[in-house]
Amino acid sequence: MPATDPTDDAAAPTVSGRFAVWARLGGGLALAVLVLLVVSFFRGPATTLQALRDASQTRNTTELARHIDGEALRHSLGRLLLQQTGAALSPDTINDRQLLSQFIVAGALVRPVVETLVTPEGIAALLQGHIGPRPLYAGPPPRIETAWSGLSTVRATVMGAAGDPTLVLVLRRNGLSWRLAGVEAVEASSIKLFPSPPPAASRPDGR
Repeated sequence: MPATDPTDDAAAPTVSGRFAVWARLGGGLALAVLVLLVVSFFRGPATTLQALRDASQTRNTTELARHIDGEALRHSLGRLLLQQTGAALSPDTINDRQLLSQFIVAGALVRPVVETLVTPEGIAALLQGHIGPRPLYAGPPPRIETAWSGLSTVRATVMGAAGDPTLVLVLRRNGLSWRLAGVEAVEASSIKLFPSPPPAASRPDGR
């Protein structure tokens, strides 16, 4: 019978031990990568908003375009502007033909306005909570509250100086990244246009 090499028995546990160590390291690395991906996914909307803010301040149109869905954002802005225009019309005092002609004119006027809103100045204004061709002020960024609508849509509500909501920015997932894809008006019921008046003091005569 051939003589057995005593080194074979010694090498076997060494190789097995090394494999176990590498397996543990590989498992730990995979878990760390998974945790980083999850954290990055849930921080994605806030990261996108900050990237939009930085790009609009530096007027970096290339970087800005990476974080917006241009077609969807233009469609959303145009629809919102037309809704606001329609609310300003008074159908009780004009006939249907006049109302239609006014909507056609409004649509023609909305298009160039929309194009100004997807510029760095327009995006900066949206991040401040209003629709305008340029930001109102260069102060600290307003508070933004985010709410998830599933795993692919986040609504970021811009809060005004008084703590009231002013505009909703809609972010949609694009793979593992997020882009600004639309805007929504805040529900009228949640907006306080005027502060509540103080209770009237009763007069001595009871009136």
